[in-house]
Amino acid sequence: MTETLITKHVTISYLVCSDLIIQNKTYSLVLTILLVVLSLLSVLEAVQAQNVTRFTPQDTFEIPAVNGMIRFSFNGTYTSATLENDMWVFNNLTLGTRSLGDLKFSAKNCNVTIYTISSSANNSRQSGYIRYSVEGVGEQVVNLGFDSSKPSHPSEWTVVNQDSVFFAEGKNWQLLSDNTMIIRGLSGTLTVMRYNYGLTVDNRPFYLRHSIIILTALAVVATVTIATVIKLKTKRLP
Repeated sequence: MTETLITKHVTISYLVCSDLIIQNKTYSLVLTILLVVLSLLSVLEAVQAQNVTRFTPQDTFEIPAVNGMIRFSFNGTYTSATLENDMWVFNNLTLGTRSLGDLKFSAKNCNVTIYTISSSANNSRQSGYIRYSVEGVGEQVVNLGFDSSKPSHPSEWTVVNQDSVFFAEGKNWQLLSDNTMIIRGLSGTLTVMRYNYGLTVDNRPFYLRHSIIILTALAVVATVTIATVIKLKTKRLP
């Protein structure tokens, strides 16, 4: 009888120890998975941050086919800058320390210096502006990166110069269906603005836009897995 009780206690102790070992291994596995996910997110952000090209106010972006030129008044960076259909396309543009998102800009028969930009990439609303100076009387084409699938209305836009003169839509500027602005026949310092109080489109990569959801889902899966293992092991105990 005594030997039976001893054997039973030894068996129970063994099962409890085995259960604790399994739980510890499960916790370690879950922790390892979470650390790997966090490390991958950090690496991806670092790689994206390193893949940039720097520019200075001395750098120019020429548009030979239409006799135009663009430059920026501050140092900055971009991940890519390509000339497409006589329009410069800047991706992940920054000026100084400000992240500005994407910009498309063209200058025809004029030289342009861009001073400041505020676009949907760093704005809580579908609003933004760009301020630049124009040498020569030509044409500028501006796209601040607003969602092209959601056309804006001309009433949301304003074009004004350094003397606070507001220019008329249809005469000095035109709004296209993809939220591109065309400004014609103006010189001096211009500000092109859009006012809208809707939500912006988040252009960040999927894993950054949904990083909290991803980590929360992993944590829930890990918790459920641990609870299930503990429950199954507990049922096996005599």
